[in-house]
Amino acid sequence: MKPIHLTAEQRKEIERRRKESLDRRVYQRLTAILAVAAGKTREEVAELLGVSLSQLGEWLRVFRNEGLEALCETHNKGDPGNLNPKQIAQLKAQVSTGCFRNSDQIRHWIEATFGVSYSSTGVKELLKRIGVSYHKVSGFLWKGNPDKQHAFVKRIARHKREAKRPDAPRTRRYYVDACHPIWGLDLVYCCWLLVGQRLLVGMGSGRKRLNILGAYCPDDHEYIDYRLTRDNINGSQFVNFLRLLRERHPQTEKFILYVDGAKYYDSPVVKEWLKRHPEFHLSQIPAYSPNVNLIERMWKFLRAKALSRWHKRFEDMQAAVSAVLDHLEGYRGELRTLMTEKFHIIDKEDIPVEYRAVA
Repeated sequence: MKPIHLTAEQRKEIERRRKESLDRRVYQRLTAILAVAAGKTREEVAELLGVSLSQLGEWLRVFRNEGLEALCETHNKGDPGNLNPKQIAQLKAQVSTGCFRNSDQIRHWIEATFGVSYSSTGVKELLKRIGVSYHKVSGFLWKGNPDKQHAFVKRIARHKREAKRPDAPRTRRYYVDACHPIWGLDLVYCCWLLVGQRLLVGMGSGRKRLNILGAYCPDDHEYIDYRLTRDNINGSQFVNFLRLLRERHPQTEKFILYVDGAKYYDSPVVKEWLKRHPEFHLSQIPAYSPNVNLIERMWKFLRAKALSRWHKRFEDMQAAVSAVLDHLEGYRGELRTLMTEKFHIIDKEDIPVEYRAVA
């Protein structure tokens, strides 16, 4: 990325405009310029502003090539005034219920409710002006317990503090989980197509799968895994994985492993091995809480990079997985912002009443 160099006068002018701007879009663009000029990476700035890297790159291009005035242009013609503020508030309240699947439904609702007609393009422009966008709903596991998740995050913070004490044993922390890519059946992705077009993608038998038991250390970003193509992951395989961790770090005096509720963690062979190796500690993640298991993000990243295309043979899928997991240094920029111990936990008051009643 080309650096942004600002003079003192440019910086002062950008800060002035940002302070006086009432347009969120202009505020974001000016903030992006200041942040990049201050030395932040594109990934950091994009995450901070909640925009894509391509959008950020376009803002930087406009500023470099066309200047500050062009960057601040929004081409907003303003609301034509077909709806008054009270009607707009009512529309936004209706939209917030998630009842509309497309803009035509909104257009028909406006006409039936207020007697105001919009074209298909006009209603989209209206929605954009009043801050309504088209995006996926947010799924969550309603059986997850927010209180237990908050308690788990506090436990993580305590482990980090304890590990930094001068008299603390040499400690390594890992998020541990299994991933099971199935040849031909994990090929799930979306793409833009022509109207009426169907894109046919070959699928395998679904009988061959790769079993991966992986661990990610958030402190130094080490990733290590144990891959199986014939055997399933069980207690014995988990013990083999623990041996691998110990061999990799013989000087470590304490291993803290954050694990989910898989049954093999509680198997007799694992209990016996842990009894003989007290330096290993299993810290259980609350049930139905993948949002606080950091390595789940690694599996999602893996699927996006390796499993979003067709692999003719099972061996090709294995090679694609290895090309990602064995060369994570090539994705350092993406992983630096992705693999952080910042977890999103839904507040109880934000859970819809119907889910609270079921839970």
